[in-house]
Amino acid sequence: MLKMLLGLLAVLLLTTGCSHKLEVINIGDYKHTDHDMLHAKSKVGIVTSSNDKEGEQIIRGIVSSLSNYSAEVFYPYNFNGTVTADVIAKIEVTHQYDGSGWNFLINWPGFLIWTPAWNGYIYKAKFDIDILLTDANNTKIDAYQTPIDLDIRHAEMDRTWTEIGWLEVGIIPFIGGIVFINYDDDVTPILLDAIEAPIGDYIAQDIVHHINRYYLQQEAPSE
Repeated sequence: MLKMLLGLLAVLLLTTGCSHKLEVINIGDYKHTDHDMLHAKSKVGIVTSSNDKEGEQIIRGIVSSLSNYSAEVFYPYNFNGTVTADVIAKIEVTHQYDGSGWNFLINWPGFLIWTPAWNGYIYKAKFDIDILLTDANNTKIDAYQTPIDLDIRHAEMDRTWTEIGWLEVGIIPFIGGIVFINYDDDVTPILLDAIEAPIGDYIAQDIVHHINRYYLQQEAPSE
């Protein structure tokens, strides 16, 4: 009878789902308090050599946001096309994803109080966004890098199922905890969907600030 009850409880745990929805704990750090429009309406051409999904999705977010700030955006920009951009932004995105040693403790002995479900596993995502701005004559306007370091919480059933370890002697969550120190690749597409708009807007506003400063310097009377 006891074995049957334990078996039914295990099935219940698996079918009800012990997961933790994606949280980006520090996403609020990447938000401008003021949103500026471009000082003058500009044609902005976007170019990149980034050829992976992560870089492409971040750039799509930047392009979408730039369009809201008086920019006519062309992406991908064709240097030999019929449109000549006032500003060309070359954007390169590099990324790195990491797990955390804390995930071992979250899984074991954390499984005893369902820590993976209510806290989620800890992951880190770092994006370095390099931007080179030039004018139509290929004169450098500015070049800079914006680092994005994200603190993430997330847990899926393919990991939290090890919480059933309390039905036996805890070996399953112990071994699982060792494995779960590593980053979970399943987080990446969910993360990109969540940050495309806010991070895209953050970078777009940086671009607007740099372009505006350049225009104001060009318009300033020489002494």
